[in-house]
Amino acid sequence: MAQHSHYPSYDVWDQHKEWDDHTQKVVGSRRSAQVAHQFFTETEALLLQTIVSVLVNDHRLEVLTYVTQHLDDSAASPIGESQRKVGVPPKKELYRLGLAGVEAESEAGYGKSFVALKSEEQQSLLQGIAEGNVRRGQAWTSAAPADFFKQLLQNTVGAYYSHPLVWSDIGYGGPAYPRGYVRVEKGLTDPWEAKANGNG
Repeated sequence: MAQHSHYPSYDVWDQHKEWDDHTQKVVGSRRSAQVAHQFFTETEALLLQTIVSVLVNDHRLEVLTYVTQHLDDSAASPIGESQRKVGVPPKKELYRLGLAGVEAESEAGYGKSFVALKSEEQQSLLQGIAEGNVRRGQAWTSAAPADFFKQLLQNTVGAYYSHPLVWSDIGYGGPAYPRGYVRVEKGLTDPWEAKANGNG
């Protein structure tokens, strides 16, 4: 994602002093996340981080670490899910079964762990899982591959687009409270927002 930024000189964090204390703390913690492994094992977390990098096509460690930590926090949380399709295991179980399934597919197709595969091999393997085309059907008896992929992709994208580096990439000005947006007419921007010409 970073190499495709339309705002290379823009950094939303430059505006953080305009945010309230709570927002500064929340967004600031995303910039220096550490994976605590509350739910995933270290091996699972590394696999998850590798899958995430393929899904979002971004290899910045600070972003990937945050997304992995967010997924770990979500899986470790005692808060239940609001809705779940009939027949789909709870998220905690789905993640664990799905990660094991990814490794089984990788071993079956390439004879090595997913993290050791070439980028194009990783993409091909994940596409197969997304489409339900798997080699090791016995690894997916308790969780459909497409269900795992859909859940992981949805959660990954939600976390990815809440990281301030990604905000900067897409020109998002971040939380405006308490300052607020003033120029809301089409084509106008506030002085502190990213400019489309790439001048920050």
